[in-house]
Amino acid sequence: MFVKRIFQVLADDRRLMVWSVLFGLLFTGLGIVPPLLVREMIRRLERGDVEAGFAGLALLIAGVYLLRGLTRYLYGLMSHVAAYRTLHRLMNAVYRHLQRQSPAFLNRTHTGNLTARTVGDVEAIEDFIAHGIPESMLAIVIPVTMSVVLLVINWKLALIALLPLPIVAGLVYYVTTRTRNHWKEVRVRFADLSARIHDHLSGLAVIQSFRREAEQARLIEQQSGHYRDSIIYANKWSLVPAGLIEAAAGGGLVLIVWATGRLHGSLEIDIADLVVFLMYLSQIVLPFLRLANLNENLQKAAASSERVFELLDTEPTIVDAPTARIPDTPRFDVEFAGVEFCYEPDLPVLRDVSFRIGEGETVALVGATGVGKTTACHLLVRFFEVTGGVIRLGGHDLRTLPLDYLRQNVGLVSQDVFLFEGTVRENLRIGRPDASDDELRAAAKAANAEEFVLSFPDGYDTLVGERGVRLSGGQKQRIAIARAVLKNAPVLVLDEATSAVDAETENLIRRALDRLTEGRTVLVIAHRLSTIMAADRIIVLDEGRVIETGTYEELAARNGHFTRLCRLQENALW
Repeated sequence: MFVKRIFQVLADDRRLMVWSVLFGLLFTGLGIVPPLLVREMIRRLERGDVEAGFAGLALLIAGVYLLRGLTRYLYGLMSHVAAYRTLHRLMNAVYRHLQRQSPAFLNRTHTGNLTARTVGDVEAIEDFIAHGIPESMLAIVIPVTMSVVLLVINWKLALIALLPLPIVAGLVYYVTTRTRNHWKEVRVRFADLSARIHDHLSGLAVIQSFRREAEQARLIEQQSGHYRDSIIYANKWSLVPAGLIEAAAGGGLVLIVWATGRLHGSLEIDIADLVVFLMYLSQIVLPFLRLANLNENLQKAAASSERVFELLDTEPTIVDAPTARIPDTPRFDVEFAGVEFCYEPDLPVLRDVSFRIGEGETVALVGATGVGKTTACHLLVRFFEVTGGVIRLGGHDLRTLPLDYLRQNVGLVSQDVFLFEGTVRENLRIGRPDASDDELRAAAKAANAEEFVLSFPDGYDTLVGERGVRLSGGQKQRIAIARAVLKNAPVLVLDEATSAVDAETENLIRRALDRLTEGRTVLVIAHRLSTIMAADRIIVLDEGRVIETGTYEELAARNGHFTRLCRLQENALW
């Protein structure tokens, strides 16, 4: 089954693989000729015709080996070119497929595991295409062709000499089918080990701060030991075929010697034919040996392909509806109507949540930690799908709008800012790749970011490090705001955009947000009163429900849940 899928992903390179196999067959055919020329030489010697065309035979043998060298090069080159092109295509297909997956899927699957599938497993498939396919073809064609020639020369001796081959072939097939599951286990162990190392390297500062280096090293050593044991066990089985094939070659030779001695008269064999038998028998097992040596790679490819194609067969849960279309007259008001949502069945996060944000209006969501504020933001950009009710943008159910249209028109600035390893300029251009340098600088100024960016020796070409580790929290937040300025989306979602920063930095960020939110439809989540006081309306959530709605002054006057939250903040508990 996996071979069929691999041929499908070969796509336009199938023709190249066909040429590779054809050159491989020509290489095989040429390998049959030299023993036959040696046979002819021996017969001339037996006849005493030592001056008849030996130079011609030598030239023929030289020409055959030159052609064998050329055809071997061509079939190897073409198979590798096809393999690397497929590697490129498949790696990109897996990455693009992962981009379409929802956060729910990504939360269930470790990043290190996905990386192992995208890179390591795809490389194993490339190895199969480059070596497995041509070698498998030659492993069939060479023995069959040579067997036919031997049968033509002396069918009685051929049947005796080839007797071990079908027995060994059956044993090899039995062993290789058993090893596939072992190699699948190896790939799973490797993915788990990669995920654990990725985790530990990402959290190395935490490990060091708690002085847990030795303990965590033991965990890696333990997991590495499981990987070691699984690969050793798989190799115990994978190396069996090579031994069986070597034994088959020896068995054929033993049978030829025995038959020549015991049955010489009835076999009617001469010295020239016997030499051809011995030469062919030494070559007839070579493809099997190469295939046996490739068995480890082939089994890796089988196990890896299952993991890669399992991933590609996982359909995204959040996709465009068949009837999704861009509205003729776009509007950018937002409405939550009876919205229900739960991450796990029977554990609701949002319950019958309803509110509306008019175009150009700013609405704040407040509440204690865990009441569903961030979830509401994620539902608005369709990171998750509502389990009940409806969310509308411009009067249209989000599920009837193309995802590209929705996410192009909704900007998100979150507390946990993610910066890619690269320069400040590259991270800003995530907001709009075609932005000019002038637009880039204008966005940075609007976000109060240009001052600190220009303080770096390399300015906008400063490397930020992995996840922006070289920048402070406030600097990363302002880069995120600048990205949103560049995107210039009419709807803006601010999820705790000023938390975890000092008062001075908060003031810089808040001034940047004031510029960013002007004229936009804004949904803001914040704990700090300074961020929500200017909102047109405040919506208070508790246990996933809307319990209060009104302006800051109205809610403060009611002395209700919102007032209690304010008092908690004053006591530094909220």
